[in-house]
Amino acid sequence: MSPSSLKQQLSIEKSNSTNNNLSHQPQPQQPVKEVIETEVKEVNEEEEEDLQSLQLKLANMTPTNNTTTNKNVLTPYIKSLMLDPPNLTPNDLSQVLKAIFQGAPSEVQTAAFLSILRLRGLDQEANFIAAAVTTVLEFAKNIPPETVDLEGYIDIVGTGGDGQNTFNVSTSAAIIAAGMGLPVCKHGGKASTSTSGSGDLLKSLGVDLFNINEQTTPEIVKKSKFCFLFAPSFHPGMGTVSHVRSQIGIPTIFNILGPLINPIPIKARVLGVYSEKLGESYAQAASILAQKSHIHKRTMVVFGEVVLDEISPIGYTKYWMIEGDGEIKTGRISPEDFGLPQHELSLVKSGTPQENADILLHILRQDDDAYTVKDKDNHPLVDYILMNSAAVAVIAGLAKDWKHGVELAKDSIVSGQALKALQDFQAAVNDIVL
Repeated sequence: MSPSSLKQQLSIEKSNSTNNNLSHQPQPQQPVKEVIETEVKEVNEEEEEDLQSLQLKLANMTPTNNTTTNKNVLTPYIKSLMLDPPNLTPNDLSQVLKAIFQGAPSEVQTAAFLSILRLRGLDQEANFIAAAVTTVLEFAKNIPPETVDLEGYIDIVGTGGDGQNTFNVSTSAAIIAAGMGLPVCKHGGKASTSTSGSGDLLKSLGVDLFNINEQTTPEIVKKSKFCFLFAPSFHPGMGTVSHVRSQIGIPTIFNILGPLINPIPIKARVLGVYSEKLGESYAQAASILAQKSHIHKRTMVVFGEVVLDEISPIGYTKYWMIEGDGEIKTGRISPEDFGLPQHELSLVKSGTPQENADILLHILRQDDDAYTVKDKDNHPLVDYILMNSAAVAVIAGLAKDWKHGVELAKDSIVSGQALKALQDFQAAVNDIVL
């Protein structure tokens, strides 16, 4: 690929960029277009560097706060990306990420590598996603397995980036699933491209997110069926690339890792993605990870065909179901499969975090006729939440089918158990003294 082609593709990517909702985004301080052009000019596409000594050096790295910058440490990997076809391997990516989290390469090198990885399309290939997830978790503040339920927890989370700005349905569904008696640990952050992320919603509900860390989580999950893990508190390594990512202004592999890097053992999860292509790669990556671990037992990846990273209230949603042995089954579902009517996306749009929090409380308290759970003719937001809650019940093995899942979700709300799950979580978190 010529430097001019890369420059043109970078321009296209930048115009469509979206920021990751799981890490902070500082203001740009340095243009990076020259960085990419400089790296490209230095590449001799007919020359392959010997990576073995560098790979050995990086493979021996362990997480530490010490940083030693070697501005050229990524050059061989950048050159391997520039070959046609590129010969970068998933293991190479792991070594690069270790170096980045160690602070070894310069920001120039990091920007060049992440940009070219994106332009080559390797950031959305299953083997590379799985390798990145494994490496990110190595550097995460993981909750010690011996301090929590080794059978694992339930999660529902989306990548974001669909541009639809819908209500906080996954957080609502997580709370309702906890009201069904399921142990739920949702992983998420604040909004980036929408008006209200999961962290924003819970903050508006009075939860002190910074009381939740790897030391306090075991005590929280003993007191509450619902827990929320605020991504920036568990993935400090992601902060090492936030400045670079804000400068290059295009999506990178870090934008899609969030749903897969929950730092607590997960036994079942619903993961939403913003494109069908990414859904296929996500399913394959989940399959790879399932075969390497006994924890990720079941995963359901969903893509609303109206371009939505949730189960859609209108039209069809494609899903990929991954069992513990890694087998992938695919299908399509619609609201009718849940025994529910269809609703336009415009009727389930997000408000501000406080507005969303107020609506969720009305639903959980059942104190407003507009949001009362009924056999039919529910508010569109109620049906939207019931449908996604039902999927959690199915993937967790609690519901026998989609309609049964809806009934369990209704019972969770009407019985007051969903509200209790939220209140237990609020109390458990806010009672913590750090």
